[in-house]
Amino acid sequence: MHAMSRLFLLWMSTTLALWIVDALFESLSFANLYSLVLSGFLLALANLTLKPLLVLVTLPLTLLSFGLMLPVINGLVLLGVAQIVPGFEIAGFWMGVLCALAVSFVGLLIGLATGQSAARGRVQVGRFTVDAGRSQPPFGRDGAQDPNTIDGEFRDTSAEKPREIRRLDGKSDD
Repeated sequence: MHAMSRLFLLWMSTTLALWIVDALFESLSFANLYSLVLSGFLLALANLTLKPLLVLVTLPLTLLSFGLMLPVINGLVLLGVAQIVPGFEIAGFWMGVLCALAVSFVGLLIGLATGQSAARGRVQVGRFTVDAGRSQPPFGRDGAQDPNTIDGEFRDTSAEKPREIRRLDGKSDD
């Protein structure tokens, strides 16, 4: 059931992304709502099944081109869907690549807004790690505190009145 709900959510977000990109570009057009919905379904299905295989097959070329082959693969998948669905037209190969980039970007924004995708990031300063907005405690798997971690409390003192700053070596700055 999980795979079916994932496919349904991807279908709806891909259809919405295609509809938005159709409004942005004149070179991408749908004859009716049926061709838009069918294109969204086939593109979602192709992105789940066919696209990973194409990426795997073209991996050496993708590595040699520093990843510039991936937008071309996206464009080819979109052009393939346009060839299958009656009423779905794209004006040329490079416009297909550009529209595929736009569909990917709009789909990413839709996924972030609906919670399908999450912004991933990791920042590590010393032994303190912040991962996707959540701070990780300085404890090991067994619950014991890491002996190499300094535990401290930080507070904003900008609102308080300034205090005298003393040097650790006892000398004055005068």
